[in-house]
Amino acid sequence: MRALVTGGAGFIGGHLVEKLVERGWDVRVFDNLERASLETLRSLPPEAELRRVDVRDLDSMKRYVDDVDVVFHLAALTDVVESEAKRDEYWSVNVLGTENVLKVARDLGAKLVFTSSAAVYGELDKVAREDLKPNPISFYGVTKLEGEKLCMKYHEEYGVDVVVLRLFNVFGERARVGVVKIFLERAREGKPLIIYGDGEAVRDFIYVGDVVDALIEAALSEKASGRVLNIGSGKPIKVKELAEIIAEESGVEILHESERRGEIRFSLADISLAKKLLNWSPKIDLIDWVRSSFGQKR
Repeated sequence: MRALVTGGAGFIGGHLVEKLVERGWDVRVFDNLERASLETLRSLPPEAELRRVDVRDLDSMKRYVDDVDVVFHLAALTDVVESEAKRDEYWSVNVLGTENVLKVARDLGAKLVFTSSAAVYGELDKVAREDLKPNPISFYGVTKLEGEKLCMKYHEEYGVDVVVLRLFNVFGERARVGVVKIFLERAREGKPLIIYGDGEAVRDFIYVGDVVDALIEAALSEKASGRVLNIGSGKPIKVKELAEIIAEESGVEILHESERRGEIRFSLADISLAKKLLNWSPKIDLIDWVRSSFGQKR
């Protein structure tokens, strides 16, 4: 199998490229490298062909890819706060860039797996099912929802085989952002963990390796064509519970600061559809992984 991975020098993309090469895929990576980490770049397998290509540059994409079976589209800007201040840039990359990738997939007759986000749901008061009406409260979420709409347009009008995966809070090795990474870094430095607000916010954390497995299964599945699927753990955990576990392991304090605007209070995935259509289930538990990162597997 031949794959193109956009954003393949990013956190999730890098792990995906590694797994694809490990499984014998022929992999080409497009990344503009503006936000790539050296750690991820060093981890990319030499078998993967890396090209500095921006998804906003359709001509360059067409020039450097001619024959692939699957396009994994992960290239995106993802900072919720930054998205409000840089709306034009986020629209350009996340929406116009996605349409360019869809054009490439259409012209090549390739399947496209698009990584969307739980941010499209906005604030929830119940477990998120894919048939809930999206209501993003951040501009980042708006751009991801627009990307989904483009995927469905190209599926319906041009016959592009697409699968949309709505990722919840992804954690794991080489993560660059996220509360898990921030808490662990501060704990290792002996600094207090900072909770914004009361810590009662509920999150659904999914391990990057499990996300990669879901991406590959989506690429191989015929049942998931034209579908939107949640990819999370399906297990709720409060931010304060996560902080308490890390504080217990490391001996650091927990401090509370004022709640930040735009913070979602409840986010939890119903993953039954992904389990059914992809024959996929998450394997790595957040708490086990956190404890093992301190060398205390329990």
